[in-house]
Amino acid sequence: MKKVVMFFGLAATGLLAFVNVSAQTFTPNYGDNPALCQRNLSIYQMDYQQQTRLSVQQRNFDEVIVFWRRLWNDCPLSSPNLTLHGAVIYKHYIDRELNPERRTALIDTLMQVWEKGISLRADNPQTQVSYQTQMMQDLLRYTDASENEDRLLSLLRNIMASQREATSAATYAHYMNIRFAQNREGRLSDEELLDDYNTVSDALSVAISAAGNEELARARDLIDDLFVNSAAASRENLLNIYGARYEDNKDNQEFLSRLTRLLSQKEYTDTELFENASERLYELNPSADAAHAMAMLFFRRENFERAILYFEEAIANATTDIDKARFNYTLGGIMLTRFNNYRDARRYTLEAIRLRPDWGQPLILLANIYASGPRCGEDAFEQAYVFWVAVDKLQTARRVDSDLASTIDPLIRSYSQHFPRREEAFFRGLSEGTTVTVGCWINESTRARFNN
Repeated sequence: MKKVVMFFGLAATGLLAFVNVSAQTFTPNYGDNPALCQRNLSIYQMDYQQQTRLSVQQRNFDEVIVFWRRLWNDCPLSSPNLTLHGAVIYKHYIDRELNPERRTALIDTLMQVWEKGISLRADNPQTQVSYQTQMMQDLLRYTDASENEDRLLSLLRNIMASQREATSAATYAHYMNIRFAQNREGRLSDEELLDDYNTVSDALSVAISAAGNEELARARDLIDDLFVNSAAASRENLLNIYGARYEDNKDNQEFLSRLTRLLSQKEYTDTELFENASERLYELNPSADAAHAMAMLFFRRENFERAILYFEEAIANATTDIDKARFNYTLGGIMLTRFNNYRDARRYTLEAIRLRPDWGQPLILLANIYASGPRCGEDAFEQAYVFWVAVDKLQTARRVDSDLASTIDPLIRSYSQHFPRREEAFFRGLSEGTTVTVGCWINESTRARFNN
């Protein structure tokens, strides 16, 4: 859950892409008294612009809000900006209000502004989704999200329905974050969570195939990770729920692809359901996902030669760098853990890093490959240089993917204990920070660090 919240927070600025669309296709309506409305609008616009030219600390909207309220009540469609301006004004007051009751009343009014603005712009779905997005952000900013779940879910569903394949990664992530929380607390059944997960997973797959967007890929990875580790994804649940749906969906490639991916992640590849789904998926369409499922199937059967062939086919047929990186990473891990083939493990892992440099997992794998592989150097002192390179990779992983810090930090502490000792380095004339090349099969440069 924490990962999704963090991701949503980082990506939330991307949700503001539609803020400035409200003026498009807008026809002013000056209400029942056009002359008075236009007069009030002229005064309001001049006063509002004057205040917004000032710093936030200097602004005073007390006079501005008088004319804004008249316009909002009598002719709210006189300007395309009244909803947005009203939100700016009320957030200004909320941020400065110390009395809890008055602050709550101001927040309620802000939400009423967004709701009315959304209803007023029924003629412009793009503007509506912009307002819905900003209302959602203000709910998260000013209220307890757990007390506004229904409101948030309604907004998120409307945004996803309106935006379709253009829906932001953060929207998907926050929607599923709420649903995972509801499931953990017993307020959402495992099957209902699975339905939502399937819907979002399908939508993300379509969007990633169309755009290859890294943020969408990260959202899918995070949501997959949370689902795989949820109680809803127990062996019994997955086999029972997906098993009951298999016959009706055995010609549905998205269903089969998701099923084989989930069972692979949970290491349930020893099941008849995985075998049937993998073979059917490959029969329907020998795509990259299908080849990957077949690779896992033959790997389980310990037919390693055929498994590697299917892995290579999956890599060759993948249409996005995201999928190519995923398959290379998987194959690199198998080469390390099953075959102790450090050179090939390194080769596949480096390719995953090249394809997706902001993904931390392959960097962690590369560090482990180096730390466990054949030593380079003439003696134990030089052979310990490899731990410098391993820690370099872990530090890079932490920098590009901070969500993995809890995995990375213990490894850094462990590997750092194997650094060469400082007193021996002194006798060898090697100083802290000196550039050193670790040769043989590793062939990487690093800098000297010592264990005291």
